[in-house]
Amino acid sequence: MKKRVKKTYAIHHWLGLVAGLFLLISSITGSVLVFHHDIDHAQFKHLSALTAPASAIKIDNSFERIRQENPESDIRMPELPENPNQALKYEIRKGSSRKWLFVHPETGQTLATVDRADKRLVHVLLDLHYNLLSGTPGKIIVLLGGLSLIVLTITGFLLYRKSIVKVLSFRQLVSFKSRRSFFSSLHRVVGVWSLVFNLFISITGTWVAYTIVEYALSPAATAVADVQPATVSVDEAIRQVRANHPEFEVNYLRFAGGTLSVLGRHYQDPSYYGRTYSNIQVDLSTGEIKNVNMLRDQPWYKRLLTAFKPLHFGDYAGIWVKLLYCFFGIMPGILAVSGFIVWRLRKNKPAFKAPRKKVNKLYTSQA
Repeated sequence: MKKRVKKTYAIHHWLGLVAGLFLLISSITGSVLVFHHDIDHAQFKHLSALTAPASAIKIDNSFERIRQENPESDIRMPELPENPNQALKYEIRKGSSRKWLFVHPETGQTLATVDRADKRLVHVLLDLHYNLLSGTPGKIIVLLGGLSLIVLTITGFLLYRKSIVKVLSFRQLVSFKSRRSFFSSLHRVVGVWSLVFNLFISITGTWVAYTIVEYALSPAATAVADVQPATVSVDEAIRQVRANHPEFEVNYLRFAGGTLSVLGRHYQDPSYYGRTYSNIQVDLSTGEIKNVNMLRDQPWYKRLLTAFKPLHFGDYAGIWVKLLYCFFGIMPGILAVSGFIVWRLRKNKPAFKAPRKKVNKLYTSQA
């Protein structure tokens, strides 16, 4: 084995052992989180359903009351009702805690409350995926783990590049001769088939992890939100946005200070831009539009980096794309487990014993 190949193998081998547990956790949580919207909707559908359809959405009937009841909180609407039978949903953020309020879209009456929305399944999985339930130190570890997967994918390609054509043409399959040959060949086959996806998911995930670490270490991360009362109609502000920008789809509202941020997407944008990466800001004291930030108007590299998050989670398309992400998302976990087992079997391999020398019978009898 050449010296360069030995170094590549050593890097792949030891880095895989160090980062294996992280890859397993990220793989399992990531495969589930592809369906995070679907899981949330299924879990809380009964709280969001109205007994009778609402004739209109009137945010003004609930916003000021909720603002007064939740001082020094970050108030958001992560989604707007998709049909008349669905309630408005407020998300109240204070520090790391999350509270959901389901409100009648017409009367403003609170229908249901989820006091610890940060303890729901999706949020726990997100915390595990983003920071290993360890806050800022965990976010840094996740960033290093993403970099590790990039290196592992590249070194794996260098080590198995001669097997790529054989594996893809089904001339090299999983071997069942022994436990070690099974896991070794499984590692090779899965690694080849998931090579492109692993590189793609590791690059996009590492960028997302970097932005999270950058925000966590910035002063803005610890700033306390202070939502000011709206002196103009919130409903009228949204109507103005839609009238001035009829091509803009409103998907998310955030109230910060005296500003309403209307997040959404341009109807003609590609789906992989995501649903909330363009925004229009409205001054709630005057009703004037202060700023228009359309992702499509940004330089190409900013559009690319912004699209990394929806591309990473696969929530920009329908069920078949999500299933594809889920299937390939489990591959890093399989590689982590199979690689560890190969290492264990190699470590436990019986020590080499020299063959016993035959004793010359003639010499023995003479002795």
